[in-house]
Amino acid sequence: MNVTPRQLLILHAIIDDYILTGIPVGSRTLAKRPDLPYSSATIRNEMADLEEEGYLEQPHTSAGRLPSDKAYRLYVDTLMRVSSLQDEEIQLIRQYFSSRMGEIESVIETTAKVLSDVTHMTSLVLAPQLSKIELKRIQIVRISDQKAIMLFVFSTGMVKDVMIDIAEDMDNAYLEMISNLLTDKVSNLRLSEAVEAVRSTIPGDIEGHRLFLNSMLDAVRKNIAPRAGKEVVLGGTKNIFNHPEYRDVSKAQNFLQLLETKDQLYDMLTRATDMEFTIKIGKENEIDELKDMSVVTATYKVGDKKIGSFGVIGPTRMNYGKVLSIMSCVGASMNEILQYCLNMDTNRK
Repeated sequence: MNVTPRQLLILHAIIDDYILTGIPVGSRTLAKRPDLPYSSATIRNEMADLEEEGYLEQPHTSAGRLPSDKAYRLYVDTLMRVSSLQDEEIQLIRQYFSSRMGEIESVIETTAKVLSDVTHMTSLVLAPQLSKIELKRIQIVRISDQKAIMLFVFSTGMVKDVMIDIAEDMDNAYLEMISNLLTDKVSNLRLSEAVEAVRSTIPGDIEGHRLFLNSMLDAVRKNIAPRAGKEVVLGGTKNIFNHPEYRDVSKAQNFLQLLETKDQLYDMLTRATDMEFTIKIGKENEIDELKDMSVVTATYKVGDKKIGSFGVIGPTRMNYGKVLSIMSCVGASMNEILQYCLNMDTNRK
């Protein structure tokens, strides 16, 4: 059945009302709306047809109807209006980020916090996918006779480190020389490319320490590469339980366990990095614990390169238009700060 214009108006009104109140909507309530010039009987008949077609559901304890996942999908695809944020809302979001310039890890944590605070939902942010970002330099810093820290500085300004073993005869000047040689090889290469470039073309003047370099590269493979981009930062983990739909104890336990392990969330966010926005509603979600929730994700970038994603988890009756507006503003703020970090790093070179 094709949904008629009148049915679309009625369905739109039902969804708007249910998003606002969380209470099943009846025909009498709708008949009082000035934007619906139909009688209660007409609305009731149309609601019966919409229910038959799977757009509405009736809770056992209520005479009203509530939208199904199918209705929300139709709403998001054809009826939703992306609302503009108020100036004070934009200013509030920007204030969260104002003191985070140059601190990538803090930016990620701030993004999770601002999303959860402003949307009142659970937020999640995938740290920059280091596998997609070029290295700028490598620095080896001695911390004891036989230990050093190897610092990887990426084009976004993010720094990762790994502890490595060194020989006692490697003085600071020698480590600086190796750092410069490695930087010459890895600058503007991605992490996996950099590892292979160094391994396959070790310069002759440090040939005597081939074992050291191989040990160093193995440490990178085991400690940096496996963690590159696999960090998911959460915010407002308990916000979901402020919504009456999710006060069921077993449902709460399953959701918290999902958040604790993060593995499935990482996979979900990784898939989301290929699209600017994604909205998964109810049973559209692959993760069982999210099949009665909605997940909205977006990407963030440096320049024109998408390097990570972020999102919110909330009830299917979320205000999708408002959520998209908030995420657009947050994403723009992230992109601006990450570009600033890139420019700062370039200026230091």
